[in-house]
Amino acid sequence: MTADLAQLTRILRKPLELNAKTGDRILIMTDTNMDPLLWQGLRNAANELGMEPLVTIMNPRATHSTNPPDAIRAAAMSDDVDLTLYLTSTAMAHASITDEFIDRGKRFILMEELTPSMLSDDGPASADYFALNALGQKIAAVFSAGSRVHVTCPNGTDLTASIEGRAGRSIAGLPLIMRPGGGGGCAFPDGEAHVCPVEGTGNGVIVFDVTAHNVGLIETPMRLVVENGWVTSIEGGREAQVWRDLLARFEDRNNSNCPAEIAIGLNPRVTPTGSMRTDKKMYGSSHIGMGDTMALGGTCHARLRLEGVIRKPEISVDGQVLTRGGDILLDDGTVGSMRG
Repeated sequence: MTADLAQLTRILRKPLELNAKTGDRILIMTDTNMDPLLWQGLRNAANELGMEPLVTIMNPRATHSTNPPDAIRAAAMSDDVDLTLYLTSTAMAHASITDEFIDRGKRFILMEELTPSMLSDDGPASADYFALNALGQKIAAVFSAGSRVHVTCPNGTDLTASIEGRAGRSIAGLPLIMRPGGGGGCAFPDGEAHVCPVEGTGNGVIVFDVTAHNVGLIETPMRLVVENGWVTSIEGGREAQVWRDLLARFEDRNNSNCPAEIAIGLNPRVTPTGSMRTDKKMYGSSHIGMGDTMALGGTCHARLRLEGVIRKPEISVDGQVLTRGGDILLDDGTVGSMRG
């Protein structure tokens, strides 16, 4: 679509209406790799809703999971700020700033890697987030009650891990408390249900075939071997080499922790574009992470957090199948019927 500030402003009212109220002070963290129309649209939307927007612009971070500069971090932690928006070209959901937000009881919205095209009238931002969350809650309940998760796919994926004692969550554009007594957040555009498996329990093979962090759309599938909770090899073409280079550059044993997350995408309005912001939310898909787990209630603190997407996995918990062939079996048709 041709970017239009008035249209972007109208659409960007939605995450603010779901997560803030009149009189709130909103901090927008952005960087020079993001389209300026996005922060301008958020600023205008906040003004229209009687909120006070503050905009900070930084240079892009070196990698995903890297904190903003100290001055911006301090501003975000101020008692005067009610809600912080991550409008950045790199994902900071698993940077330590997010852990600090949660510990301090502060609110945030993840909008990393957002583009104007994602905000079209029939795009992922237009989904019914209340319906997505209702479906996500069903999946989250199964994760929370489960002991073992199994992910398979005709592309070669075959992974198991323990989820004993780990909480499932629905992340669907609505405020969510991440830990008891702590702060909370969501994402936008959004739509996933996830669980953080127990560290050290993952075994098998993961094959990403849609999109991955730092590489965009995948041409040659990426094959990860996981042994006792660690990625021991990453095979494939250009995409695999990008990840191997990142792991070598930012050396940290914990970067190879896997699976750091197993998630099911809920959003029926997603068409893959190469951006993890939306592609990992695609209905019936799964994204699996490696590296840091602290923001999800895990115990692994790592320098990096990397994720990739599987298009049509079969995911089961203790034998109950949740997804198969791009469909979510717990869906009564309400969400799946929104697919174009």
